[in-house]
Amino acid sequence: MDAAVDAGTGQFELNEEQRAIQEMAQAFAADRVAPNALDWDKAKHFPADVIRETGPLGLGGIYVRDDVGGSALGRLDAVLIFEALAHADPAFSSFISIHN
Repeated sequence: MDAAVDAGTGQFELNEEQRAIQEMAQAFAADRVAPNALDWDKAKHFPADVIRETGPLGLGGIYVRDDVGGSALGRLDAVLIFEALAHADPAFSSFISIHN
């Protein structure tokens, strides 16, 4: 899943699949992580229930081959996911990042 690079500017554009991954991660972060992040932090709560929700979205095996149940995504895809999650809660994103 390579991004397209503009030879004139050196800037890249995400392909359709990468945009979909980014939008999915942003929506999940906005709906499930951001509204709770401060409360989780204050209570020193680990949101295992919300972490479990990331599996069916393909966020639990980002680099794992798809023939064994992973998402088979690349590093850029992972960065898009981690960035979206970190925007909502850096600790949540760190957990997902570390366990991938």
